[in-house]
Amino acid sequence: MNIHQHTLHEPRLLIEIESFTKRIINDGLKREDLPELVKLLNAFEKIYSCNHVYADYVGLFEFLASYEFYDFKQMQDGQYTYASLLEISDWLLDAYSCSFQINKKKVLSDLRQYRFGVSTRFKRLKQLSERLFHRYSRNLIVRVDLKYHVDKQHLVDIEMFNRHVQALRNRMANRHTCFKNLKLNAWCLEQAPLGSYHVHLFLIYDGSTSTYDCKLARWVGRVWMDEITEGQGYYWNCHTCKHADEDLEDSDTMVANTENSQQKEGYTYLNGLGMIKREDPRGLARLKAVYSYLARMTVEKIEQRLRVRVKGMRAFGCSLYR
Repeated sequence: MNIHQHTLHEPRLLIEIESFTKRIINDGLKREDLPELVKLLNAFEKIYSCNHVYADYVGLFEFLASYEFYDFKQMQDGQYTYASLLEISDWLLDAYSCSFQINKKKVLSDLRQYRFGVSTRFKRLKQLSERLFHRYSRNLIVRVDLKYHVDKQHLVDIEMFNRHVQALRNRMANRHTCFKNLKLNAWCLEQAPLGSYHVHLFLIYDGSTSTYDCKLARWVGRVWMDEITEGQGYYWNCHTCKHADEDLEDSDTMVANTENSQQKEGYTYLNGLGMIKREDPRGLARLKAVYSYLARMTVEKIEQRLRVRVKGMRAFGCSLYR
């Protein structure tokens, strides 16, 4: 846990850094940009860790902070500050402006790698889901999104998020409590542009032993909230379209396997949650739409990519159980 996490909202700061870096790459670094640059460098100093890996725009900012602006870092009132950058010459200002633009290739390389990873993710999900339906005649599909309470998001940095995800993965691997009869799990870690870190969870259970998809999603959500995150967590039940604080009441409003439907590509389809049978081609097509959400390549989804990871941390995983 970072000692400054009670005063800094790490995900929001990373988005601010990305927005600033994009603007400087496109428009160049001007003297009026220096106060914002100093502010962001001072804040980044408080969350930076050599144990973290920073991606694309934030990665470029971290590179410049470490190699271009490092000599301006000074101790003042017990904290490091880059305030001396405000007094740089016009020559240095132009040089640093070029540094942002010259190193743009690192950003583009990271984004290409991210897109390639997403396409690989989709192929993996498709392969394992098809293998599972070849082996079992019916399977129960469960989707739940795991988040954090709005008033707790500033407490959660990437290291705490990583610990929570590791605890979740261990429970799934051991098929503990709500993960009993689990046949496949897939998870995708993201960062909301204005919010916090969150997990998209896609689960397939043995359809011969598990039948209550809505209740399983709720159970998974409560384990995340109460046990793994110890009250900091929150969830969205994709089967009831309800948040955690609305999802405890029994409801007849089931999204899965009801007449509630959506329109896509000119035909009506149910949303692919709940029990899906091998001989149901429409159900299998809807299933593809469900797991494809974890591998979408839209602008909106790309904006939710992780900007930072703990070394060794993955943004996606998928496991099939016997």
